[in-house]
Amino acid sequence: MSVEGAVNSSETYAGLEVFECQFERFALEHPWIGRRTGDLMLAPRGGGLLEFQHATVFALPDGGAHEVHGEILAWYLAHGGPSGTLGYPLSNEKRTPTGHGRYNSFEGGTVGWLPGVGAFLMG
Repeated sequence: MSVEGAVNSSETYAGLEVFECQFERFALEHPWIGRRTGDLMLAPRGGGLLEFQHATVFALPDGGAHEVHGEILAWYLAHGGPSGTLGYPLSNEKRTPTGHGRYNSFEGGTVGWLPGVGAFLMG
């Protein structure tokens, strides 16, 4: 996965401990995301991200960690990820009130997903 502006943690200085704790706690609370598959990476605006088997988790030091996965993740990354106009996720993926779709809320908007439609920016 490529996230614009992200830097591999092995190329940076120490100081990632806050994210390690957030991601460890998130993985324990959401075991469905699977095993960690990548290195912790620093992301734009002081954030961090970590790839798991079934989701990527994004975090800001003071904003908590939130997962994005599937077609919503692909759409989010194709539109700049945390460097883009959407910024960081504010929620984990949720089911729509009708139960037919899914969505994630971000700092700059909401991305939805519907079967047969795919991921899209909700207006």
